[in-house]
Amino acid sequence: MTKKLQYTVPPVFVAAILLLVYAVFRLFPFGTGTVSWCDMNQQVIPFLMDFKNILDGKADMFLNLQNAGGMNFWGVFLFFISSPFSFLVLLVDKASIYKYINILLLLKMMTCAFTASVYFRKRYSNLNLPQVTALSVMYAFCGYTMFYYQNIVWLDMMYLFPLLLLSLHKLAEEKKPLCYILVFSAILTVNFYLSYMVVIFLILSAGIWLFFFHDKAERKYLILLFGLSTLVTGLLTGVVWLPSLLEYLASARTGDIITSLRTGKFITHLDTTLTVILCTGAIIAAVVMVFISRIYHDNYVKLLLILLAVTLIPVFFEPVNKMWHTGSYQSFPVRYGYMPIFIGLILSAECISNLNRNAGGLQLNRNNPGSVITAAVAIIAVIFCAYTILRYEFKTVTVYTMTLWGDKNSFKRLFLFAMAVAFVYLIVMLQMHYHQIKKLLFSIFLCVLTVLEAVFYSSVYIGSAGSNAQYYTPIMDLADRINNNSLYRVKMEEKYFDVNLIGSMGYNSLSHYTSLTSKQYMFAMKKLGYSSYWMEVNSNGGTKLTDALLGNKYVLTRTYDVFDEQLSNGNAGDTVYANGLYSIVKKNTDIPFGFVMKSNNITKLKDLPDFTRLQLQQYLFESVFSSKQELIQQYQPTSMKNVTVKKDDNYKFLLNNQEEEGNIRYEIPVEGTQTLYFDCFDQLTTQLYEHINSSFSITVNGQMLEIEYPTQPQNGLVCLGTFTDEIVVVDIGVLRNVYAKSFGVAGLKEDVLSSALASVPKADLRQSGNSIVGTATAEQDGEYLFLPVSYSKGFRASVNGKPAEIYRVFDSFMAMKLEKGQNQISVTYIPEGFMPGLILTAAGVVCAFLLEFFRRKGSLYRWKRTQTVFQILFAGLLVCTIAVIYIMPIIIFFA
Repeated sequence: MTKKLQYTVPPVFVAAILLLVYAVFRLFPFGTGTVSWCDMNQQVIPFLMDFKNILDGKADMFLNLQNAGGMNFWGVFLFFISSPFSFLVLLVDKASIYKYINILLLLKMMTCAFTASVYFRKRYSNLNLPQVTALSVMYAFCGYTMFYYQNIVWLDMMYLFPLLLLSLHKLAEEKKPLCYILVFSAILTVNFYLSYMVVIFLILSAGIWLFFFHDKAERKYLILLFGLSTLVTGLLTGVVWLPSLLEYLASARTGDIITSLRTGKFITHLDTTLTVILCTGAIIAAVVMVFISRIYHDNYVKLLLILLAVTLIPVFFEPVNKMWHTGSYQSFPVRYGYMPIFIGLILSAECISNLNRNAGGLQLNRNNPGSVITAAVAIIAVIFCAYTILRYEFKTVTVYTMTLWGDKNSFKRLFLFAMAVAFVYLIVMLQMHYHQIKKLLFSIFLCVLTVLEAVFYSSVYIGSAGSNAQYYTPIMDLADRINNNSLYRVKMEEKYFDVNLIGSMGYNSLSHYTSLTSKQYMFAMKKLGYSSYWMEVNSNGGTKLTDALLGNKYVLTRTYDVFDEQLSNGNAGDTVYANGLYSIVKKNTDIPFGFVMKSNNITKLKDLPDFTRLQLQQYLFESVFSSKQELIQQYQPTSMKNVTVKKDDNYKFLLNNQEEEGNIRYEIPVEGTQTLYFDCFDQLTTQLYEHINSSFSITVNGQMLEIEYPTQPQNGLVCLGTFTDEIVVVDIGVLRNVYAKSFGVAGLKEDVLSSALASVPKADLRQSGNSIVGTATAEQDGEYLFLPVSYSKGFRASVNGKPAEIYRVFDSFMAMKLEKGQNQISVTYIPEGFMPGLILTAAGVVCAFLLEFFRRKGSLYRWKRTQTVFQILFAGLLVCTIAVIYIMPIIIFFA
């Protein structure tokens, strides 16, 4: 059999099994179902669409105005989609990506099987094709794939891991580091964040092997070669990790590690973490067989057992688990899970290889009938178990795809199935061990069990998560519907769908959701009254004032709301495009993107003051328009029922009778035309759920607007409607005792805002690649261009061809001083750390050539002092890693 066929069979098996599951659950290409759910919906697919926009020349990789008011997409790309497979979006239209993702998952799982087969074929020459196929398919359908395929770039880490281990073998056995440098560089490139876990593994695995199992004569040289190769890899990937690291450190995701380690439980959520490992039953059987067959005396097997234990410890102990995740995590608690799984499969390969060797000298005429019947009955019993669970307990075992966490009920059933499968694996291994069945039949049984596991778990975790891709058709139908070449933004009236999709349509947006959301930007948007929670910033909320300042010129709303006379924020305007569900409405307000403002001391505007959110609206108006007019008129309650309100540092709402709802009534005599807003806000946090959530109901003139407020999708300022010369009755229902920093009802005077906007000199700006260019006219000295783009250190500006200082204003936006008269503006963005990273990468190329040159000359063998230094440093690094990852978090937890 040719080598090509040997490496082709495992991926083909994966394709056949997964396509079978697709067909049963009517997933594309056998229906309109998509495997996309959770993070794949919220982040992966929108960013693949963004990437397609970039490849088509419609957006920029650096200055991406489609997300977060203007952000660095380079870091997002490297965090979520920097896979060679991502370039295939060029072949797919955006509306079809929800279906295409099924094929992308298929291709990546096939690749996982392929690289695993390369490893097993290279390392275990006596394994036959069915055995290699079974082990490779097990890897492709392992628990890591099942639980985490929604973050599909993580599968790139999976398929690179076997190649990384092969490259380490090549480095240790042949003293050739190039393969290791290339594979490790690829790992750092496809996912910067998960590479942190790979670094931990490399330190532990290389350290344990070299210091405890390797020949002392070569130890120092290998440590030097390993160390230099790793340093070269770090240099080569400087353009990847340096800007990514700086963007991550500026995000709202970073927090207090000590506090994180002290909170929570000591034992992990085993119903979720352990299940990731249990999905591969052969590993459990292999660990038992290692001791039955006594191959644990082999040094390499000892190393595998130690590494399996080391990588399984965080699966059980939460403080250690958090340290494997840089100190904390929200969900997905086994992001390193492919490591113990593949190590366990290598142990399985060791056991099977040993069984093959022992069977080599024994010529069986036939299989033992009793053993064959026993194995067959056991397999049939497992098939019946799988059928029963899928038929009668499907909703119970698929709880993960609804909640991102397992539970006790699902764990009991999945644990039972896993143990049953592991027991049958052990039975057939023991039959082979005691020469009861021939090698061919053993291999067949192995493949049958593998297919059974793969079908069962992919039904539970892939089939159950399937949804109808047609749901996204009316959403993506909104793309490319606005004919406007100027800079503008599009906002959502409410959170109708995943916030990143606005940018995916090709529209500039304030919305964004990733782990890289800037803390500075997110908190500024909270202060300005826009909805946000966790790491998600939405564009709903705010006021007419903030929409004007930030360039929100178009609104996405439900089609049936367009003609509602109380359309939120008073956004009645011209309908640009409408389909059955959604409409794009152009706001009547003249909204410039960038304009000239006056300021006697621009540095005083750097930070938003510690005001309530309604007070900040007035402050913003006075600062931008140099006006003392009253834009925001605050109103006081006219009556209260069953609630006592106390005001000190916070508003405190206490129900007099806990069994009844309280009521705060505002009877507001609106003079002229005003848009009314309600606010309740407490702290700047990234919590998933805030204590003020679901504390109030809102009714205007007898019409219920909000049943529960605030909520995750709606916690910004609530527009109560636009009214003219009338009495408006606002009832705020108090649902429970609560406290908040900001609370109240206020009116925005339409005539005051319209007059101010009409008097502001507008800038004429456009985006060109990673720059914003155009003109702005200053009537006198001391005027500034206000640019509603999220501030970052990577921006550089010029005014009339001369470098200009960029001032951070209002927490997260930009301003630059103008000269009297017309000014030529250019603002260019290069991610912070990109240029130094590029220099590191260039140095890495040079160092890679030098390393190979000195290695071939044999010079490294003569660097005795350097070898000693590297050995001492690496020993210290190993000790520190064990202390920081495994010992320190336990001490902190119990301290």
